[in-house]
Amino acid sequence: MLKKLNEILPLVTKPIRYLGNEYNIFFKDSQNNPLYVCLIMPEIYEIGMSNYGLKVLYAILNRQENIIAERAYAPWIDFGEKLQANDIPLYSLESKRPLNQFNILGFSLQSELSYTNVLYILDLAKIPLLSRQRNANHPLIIAGGPCCVNPLPMADFIDCFVIGDGEEVILEITAVYRDWNKKNRFDLLQMLSNIPGVYVPLCHNRESSIIKKRMVSVLREEDAPNPPILPICEIVHDRLTVEIGRGCLRGCRFCQAGFINRPIRLRPISEIIRLAERGIRSTGWEEVSLLSLSALDYPNIQELISQLTRQMAKRRVAISLPSIRGEDFNSQIAQYLQSIKKTGLTFAPETASSRLRSFINKNIDADRIFASMTAAVNSGWRNIKLYFMIGLPNENTDDINAIINFVKQASKISHRLSIKFNLTPFIPKPHTPLQWASFEGVENLKEKMTYIKDNIRHRNIQLKWENPEVSAIQAILARGDEKICAVLFDVYRNGGIFQEWTEKFNYSQWQRSFENSQINPNGYLEQYHLDRKLPWDFIDIGVKKSFLKQEYQNAFNYQFTSNCEKSCENCHSETCQVNINESNIVGTEVIKINQANFGKYEYDLRPKDFPSNFIKERFRNSRFRLKYSVGEAFRFAGHLDIVRAIYRTLRRSELPVAYSQGFSPHPIVSFGPPLPVGVTSSGEYLDIEMIHTYSGNIIRDLNFFLPRDIKIIDARPVNKHVASLGKSCNIAQYEIKNIPWPINNNSLVPQKVLIDGIWDIDYDENKMVLNLYLRIAPKIKLFEVLSQLLQQDLLLIKQLKIERKDFYILKNGQLISPLEDT
Repeated sequence: MLKKLNEILPLVTKPIRYLGNEYNIFFKDSQNNPLYVCLIMPEIYEIGMSNYGLKVLYAILNRQENIIAERAYAPWIDFGEKLQANDIPLYSLESKRPLNQFNILGFSLQSELSYTNVLYILDLAKIPLLSRQRNANHPLIIAGGPCCVNPLPMADFIDCFVIGDGEEVILEITAVYRDWNKKNRFDLLQMLSNIPGVYVPLCHNRESSIIKKRMVSVLREEDAPNPPILPICEIVHDRLTVEIGRGCLRGCRFCQAGFINRPIRLRPISEIIRLAERGIRSTGWEEVSLLSLSALDYPNIQELISQLTRQMAKRRVAISLPSIRGEDFNSQIAQYLQSIKKTGLTFAPETASSRLRSFINKNIDADRIFASMTAAVNSGWRNIKLYFMIGLPNENTDDINAIINFVKQASKISHRLSIKFNLTPFIPKPHTPLQWASFEGVENLKEKMTYIKDNIRHRNIQLKWENPEVSAIQAILARGDEKICAVLFDVYRNGGIFQEWTEKFNYSQWQRSFENSQINPNGYLEQYHLDRKLPWDFIDIGVKKSFLKQEYQNAFNYQFTSNCEKSCENCHSETCQVNINESNIVGTEVIKINQANFGKYEYDLRPKDFPSNFIKERFRNSRFRLKYSVGEAFRFAGHLDIVRAIYRTLRRSELPVAYSQGFSPHPIVSFGPPLPVGVTSSGEYLDIEMIHTYSGNIIRDLNFFLPRDIKIIDARPVNKHVASLGKSCNIAQYEIKNIPWPINNNSLVPQKVLIDGIWDIDYDENKMVLNLYLRIAPKIKLFEVLSQLLQQDLLLIKQLKIERKDFYILKNGQLISPLEDT
């Protein structure tokens, strides 16, 4: 299998996605009959690796002696086709083990539109799509995530669903699997059906069963992912995530996450700081993101951010917050967040109409949001995202105009401010007060979006909107029952995968599949009567249905309901005893920061702060030139991937590296010419600057922290007057072995003159090794030159094993090593 993979990986988009090899992945031996579990996000690597929940489960499972947990993601279409054409089953990243050889496959269902990708992954893994067709030799297919609060649309394909938090129940599932006799699959399903919080479609009768969600009462420090996996390429959320709280104090009536995650649970400040410090030490990430549904509702949020900023500042690590309500953002928080780097700011007003604010129970003062945006601009922010919904019940033209006026007013705060304005149709989600509401018609939504687009034409406003047809399908899947399984099956069989991707979504195919399945989709979009039995009623998320009904009525009466902090509205079937204040967060330590001295830490000292006789020794910067190799693990990494890996290595190493100033501080490192993707190297170079004279062993000190297959080979001090690598290196040597086509050595000589860029060629017929010396220039590309030289198609050239042996500086007709030019 590995041989075939090596042949097809050079032919697909971003092959780095399919290699694994990340920093901090678990490698465990296979002794003592381990249980093999593969955790799967049915999206591409860059999105899947950003999911926090799977990282938690990955760490928990791998801490067990007898469990080996690995990962897999949905391959993009080109790679999926190559796997099928070459009869290669989809595999895990860590060990390249085929998915059909695992004991358990666990899917995270974060979006309804990813459902067909689950079928795609099962198909590529050569596993029957339907649960009832699997036998004792097939993996157990489980699913968790927010979509599982209505599991029915996927009930034919998933063996069992986990409802709620997974930290505890995942170990109970693995324990049951280990006790199973491995003979009768139905026996296993029956055993699993006895676990609280687990729904097994083939065993449970939803008319008579109640599945109560699992909830962890405390966010335990030992459950946090540590060490976090550091991706080998850039991902969507390329930063360290620290969960500061789960659940939400607010009661926004449209928000499914806010209701299914009740009650709120918070981490102590001291624990958050430990997790952040530990995570950055083990990864070298440039940013820490504080994960919560409503981060600014965290008690003592300013103390948390101030302490964390102070702790992270010495490493030049920025702090960011996810989407925030907006009105609680102030100049003091802005000062903390921008002290290292101005990360993105996202405000989510949802609506600008005071009437609809009371409808959705989002009591936001527009003037306070504008004040928050002004504070951000005054603190140096130039980019802000705004999120709004349209299509709420009883929405009228005045409500739409309120959004237009809000965005226009926001754009006038400063001509330097760029606003990204996101518009999303309202989707009624299960287990929310608005689960009975209707989804507005697609054509009406299109008219409203067109009206908004036509009335917002400012240079500093970028409008992005969700396709109403996509939202309609998402609403159907969110409120669907078992009948939807047939639709999903038909959509998948007709090529419907990656439906969250605009270029892959096919509304006509969905409509045909509803017709083929004899299902009227409009029945899932209409308004439901309050007394109607809902398909998902058998799932108990811990919130009384009577409370949701009352909130639905309050919405149409345009009445606000207090949040949990102000008063308990008795939403839970069991008292949650929420008491949000600084004293009930065990371990929280509040350290007041003297604002006058904020930012004057040791890391920020400059020569002017010291006596003149001290400057000479302390601030004598030193520069080193390092030679390093790049092996198979980084063969398909882009130049920026390697740069990020080096930067993060330097942060992990805590060497006294000099940092740049300005918006985004980074280590002062200059690299040689980029390594072509698909090529390994034994001769790459970089120059690094230290903030004072460094007398350690830089080869030893850095190699300990470098990721697999990047290794420092040699190092020399560099005179500050020496030209940079980018300016001085002008010849690269490449070695190509085992070329499968016959080569006439005599024909190579004239090619040296005819093909632009070739400085020299040497072919050893006995060893079948071609050495190519290529000039370094913008329009000279390695693979194009080899394609001309060997007279072969470019795709075949990309399948060759090529190593860059070294760089040279051409001076007076002689090749000099960059290490000699120091």
